[in-house]
Amino acid sequence: MKKIIIKFVIFAVCTLASISPTFAVQFDVLALPADLFNICDNYFCYPEPSETATNYVIDNLKTYGNINVPYLNEVRAKLDANPQLKTITANMLNKFKQTDTVDFDAQNALSKEFKVKSIILISAYSTNERTQNRRGLWEILEISSAFRINYPFSLVTNIVLTDTVNDVIMWSGKYTKNVSNSDGEFIALNQSQAASQLEKIKLYYKSVVATNISQNIYLRFFPKDVKTFTVPKKEGDEKPHFVPNALEHLITPQAKLELEQGSSIDSLNAEPEDLMFTL
Repeated sequence: MKKIIIKFVIFAVCTLASISPTFAVQFDVLALPADLFNICDNYFCYPEPSETATNYVIDNLKTYGNINVPYLNEVRAKLDANPQLKTITANMLNKFKQTDTVDFDAQNALSKEFKVKSIILISAYSTNERTQNRRGLWEILEISSAFRINYPFSLVTNIVLTDTVNDVIMWSGKYTKNVSNSDGEFIALNQSQAASQLEKIKLYYKSVVATNISQNIYLRFFPKDVKTFTVPKKEGDEKPHFVPNALEHLITPQAKLELEQGSSIDSLNAEPEDLMFTL
């Protein structure tokens, strides 16, 4: 009898071991900021906003456990070892930053090198109401501080998630934020003021943009993970409602429109209700 039980246990363990990989779906993704190679090239020696956003997105995606994405220092090291691919990547990122255009030929080369099937591109630039020229955020801060220019600036962040196997865009988003204060100023006359501006930008990306991006990306890979959820009961109801098709009820009609057209968040403390939920 004991031998039979032991054989059954061994069979069960072997069976589970053989079928478990079918359930352990793993997605390998490469995340690239448009300013990947612009390391400390501004007067304040601060990271570019696109790099800040990308780092937060990478940290968030890694928490899911089933999305594998390398850190930027690993990406740079690998590209430094391949000068030809590094040049191709730099040209691709600059093209995306300036025109929002995706170069799939370059992405295919990157996919083979990094063994991924999806790539995330993130760009960030600043514009103002007087001109639509795209400039770096810290470049704008340096100019405004030197010449005491006080008209407001907007920080625009573009994100694209691509499928490099089929050369298609799986998802894209756009976030716009006014980086001026209530007096319409964006200026730093000393290091402490500049550091304050940096902390505001980091908080904006961490608490709003990166969280929304990460959850959108997760849903593109695992859409079945969000099917139904329980809505807190309304006043007068005896019990909570069970609502099917969660995504249809998760966000407001206006938020759905923003999801399709790109999200616009104008306040650092704004509630990111357009894409936010708890998995």
